[in-house]
Amino acid sequence: MEPRKRAGTLLLLVLPALLAAACSRREGRDAEAGARPRSCRLKAVIDPRPVSLLPYEGIHYADGQLTDAIFSNLVYADHRGHLAPELAQSWEVSADHRVYTFHLRRRVRFHDGRPFTAADVVFTLENLMARTRERYVEMQCIEGSAAFLAGSAPRVSGLRILDDHTVQVRLASEFKYFLPFLAAEYTAILPRGLAGRSEEEFRRQPVGTGPFRLSGSEERNEGGRSYRVFRLERDPGYFAGGGNVGGIDVYTFNRGPEGSGGGAPSFDMVFVTNDDLERLARRGGLHVFNSAPTTLNFLVLNPAGNEELRRPALRQLINCAIDRERLVREVFHNQALPAHSMMPFGLLGHNPYYRLDYARAAALRVQLPPGRIAVDLLTVTKDKRGQVGEFVRRELARYDIDVRVVALDDPFAYFTREVYRTDASVILGGIPDYPAAYHFLSHLVEAGGYYNIRGFSLPAVRARIATLPGADTVSETRSLAWIGAELEREALYVPLYHYATFVALRPAVRGLVFKFGEVVDLAQLEVCE
Repeated sequence: MEPRKRAGTLLLLVLPALLAAACSRREGRDAEAGARPRSCRLKAVIDPRPVSLLPYEGIHYADGQLTDAIFSNLVYADHRGHLAPELAQSWEVSADHRVYTFHLRRRVRFHDGRPFTAADVVFTLENLMARTRERYVEMQCIEGSAAFLAGSAPRVSGLRILDDHTVQVRLASEFKYFLPFLAAEYTAILPRGLAGRSEEEFRRQPVGTGPFRLSGSEERNEGGRSYRVFRLERDPGYFAGGGNVGGIDVYTFNRGPEGSGGGAPSFDMVFVTNDDLERLARRGGLHVFNSAPTTLNFLVLNPAGNEELRRPALRQLINCAIDRERLVREVFHNQALPAHSMMPFGLLGHNPYYRLDYARAAALRVQLPPGRIAVDLLTVTKDKRGQVGEFVRRELARYDIDVRVVALDDPFAYFTREVYRTDASVILGGIPDYPAAYHFLSHLVEAGGYYNIRGFSLPAVRARIATLPGADTVSETRSLAWIGAELEREALYVPLYHYATFVALRPAVRGLVFKFGEVVDLAQLEVCE
């Protein structure tokens, strides 16, 4: 599933160069906050246009990148998934891991001047629960959620305001990933009552406590392309430190058949993908950085939609027949990493050097009935997934498997609708929704899991994942090895490649920090000239 944003979605941009920002040198220090004056203004570009600026409604990377600049969370997660305080200055967890007490920062204000209090936290969690229901089932671990969603209780009993700066959350049962969940973009803290605005108004003019406030957006035509430009202004009252960038104009666009548009303007910061790297490298004068390769793209095989796929040998054959090394070389020009297991990259027990036995595919084919086998594969053209589908078709044809590739042009329709109702095998981009890789695995095997769009039942695997993280490194590594082997034996998911987000900066723009989910922490950027 396309990670609800960040979720992941990888960016698809082609722009030829970066333009120097109109920016003065930093001078002196802010007497009150001890920070450098923030007068620099940057131009950045990202694709596609955001769907919504309500954090829990976003489905693209662009949504998450913008909302992350405008809002803050109780908990902060860096690119490794390590947690730190954000709006919650500290917290305590009860011995049974069911009661969380958060002590909130004082003197924090929303962009409209309203003070941030515990009431905003309770409103955010209740609103998220009511608006998303089954989408973020994690919310239903909170005590009293069932009665609240059924309409028999006006409030969630497990959410208690102890005072203006202390809030307590009681869980009905232990949920070991609750803190990482609170670091996800869709749990960003909203002002109580949406600051008196309707939901539609708030989508257009959100109010958060993040490093930047949205001063407005407009349509602009530059270099022969139409952009929706979001004007971000540094909030002088932002509670945390950061760089010296005072504002960012974020140019967003939806790629069309015209491609990159040769006359496109230049920018200080470009969110890049594989298509752009060689072009940008040839021009020179840029620094290109990549995030950790956290995005895992894989096939979902659907036995319910194809009787032949009910044979484990056929699913295992598909898994072993696809040469991942050649895939990343031919389609991605080695700007991706081959994936041979469903283990999230960097997870304890993940072995990046492990390779499937491709020769085993021939032996598996002998176990199957002779003749041609027909398989439908649904994908989307975005992010070279259409090309990946064609590569898979060619690879499987060598084993008398006829793949009919159906590639859709509309990624929104694909990820929000088509993957749920098709009977085909589905090519699918996935990423842990928040910094808990174990929970990504549980989403694959739980009947209601976000990535388990077919409702596969793997109770033994689910039970083993529930024991993670282990009591010690040895037991944890053994559990992960068993889970990996079991997923490979079932072969309901066929991993293909890991991918990363690339960002190109003018050399003068520094301080690049990736948060979890490949989102850039815009608050840390600095211009040194």
